Amino acid sequence: MEISIDTKSQFVAFVAIFTALAVVLDSIPIVPGFYSGVWDSWLFLISPLLGILLGPVVGAVSTLLGSFIGHLIYFRDPFELIFMFGAQLGAFSAGMVYRYQWKPVLVMYSGLLLGYFLTPVSWQLSLWGIWDVVVGFIVILVGSLFTRSGRWPLNDTQTVGLRLILATIIGLETDILLRIFILVPCQAYWIFYGFTVEQLQILWLGAGFITPLKVLMATLVGTSIGLYLKKVFGKTIQLD
Repeated sequence: MEISIDTKSQFVAFVAIFTALAVVLDSIPIVPGFYSGVWDSWLFLISPLLGILLGPVVGAVSTLLGSFIGHLIYFRDPFELIFMFGAQLGAFSAGMVYRYQWKPVLVMYSGLLLGYFLTPVSWQLSLWGIWDVVVGFIVILVGSLFTRSGRWPLNDTQTVGLRLILATIIGLETDILLRIFILVPCQAYWIFYGFTVEQLQILWLGAGFITPLKVLMATLVGTSIGLYLKKVFGKTIQLD
């Protein structure tokens, strides 16, 4: 699902449009006055799609620009400028997964997840709080094995919907995992926010409900938009 444009100017125009959309979504808080964590803005709805449409690198850069400008328009505390990199990594991962490049995503995801589990604080946190991240790892592992064995049908238009779903899910889970890595292994929970382990444990109980809901919403939106673009602009945007 990569944009195929005849001229560089047209490609730049597409990137500008999606970046502007990212700016708008990132500058709108989901809950007014609540600007921390995975619910700080609506950007998560399209960040994986940017990686799928524009490619892993350009999509990540577009997300970075949109997120940074959006953070300036709707200014949050400076700490959120660090957490916002989750969206860029998510866009990159989504673009890679859509193009059957599972192995680099597996390496990144495994490193972040291993770093979390090697952190002593994580041993005091419920696995329930990151169950969706663990499921994401299993999906990446299975996808990598299928790709290596050659069982994924390359260039098969019948798999577009499935690839959109998988890429969006993995993109969002990678986004969430990087935020978790910054929060726990990097100790941001107490350096930035002054949380105790007990407060973090309470936060983890709610995370098991909240983050999967975020992934579900983004998957529905991203897949719907992707399939719509295929139907309307099939000759301009190559989804296969």
